[in-house]
Amino acid sequence: MDESTPWRNLGVIGLRFVDLVLRYAITFVVTLAAVEASLPADMRSMEGWPGLFVLIGVPSILISFAYGLASTRAGAAFRGRLAGLLFLPLWFLPFLGIPLIPVMGQLFLALCVMRVPLLGPPQLRRQGRVALTAVVRGISRSSP
Repeated sequence: MDESTPWRNLGVIGLRFVDLVLRYAITFVVTLAAVEASLPADMRSMEGWPGLFVLIGVPSILISFAYGLASTRAGAAFRGRLAGLLFLPLWFLPFLGIPLIPVMGQLFLALCVMRVPLLGPPQLRRQGRVALTAVVRGISRSSP
């Protein structure tokens, strides 16, 4: 393989994805504990949280990773836009009567926990964006 191909650093990109998933999982567990502590004793139930992780956590991880690969920004500009994007998976929470503590968890992830920039040096970020574009193009070509 040529040195300039984005697949050369695919291992680093994979490790950063695992790092993001672990950081998000820890943030989600802390948020879950805060929500459970804020609810009255008769409303506490851990049964629905795996479903909420699928509805909130998985899209949040994918949004964070895709934005981290695609963004050329760093610092507060990156974190502010990511915080806005992480509100998208939370649109249904007011309808379920869940307190807005998960919103604070998403903000905490975006503003404090997420690695910025996601991939580090500009060359690796550029290769990450090329890899993301190649995956999206491959998916769009394979769909009918």
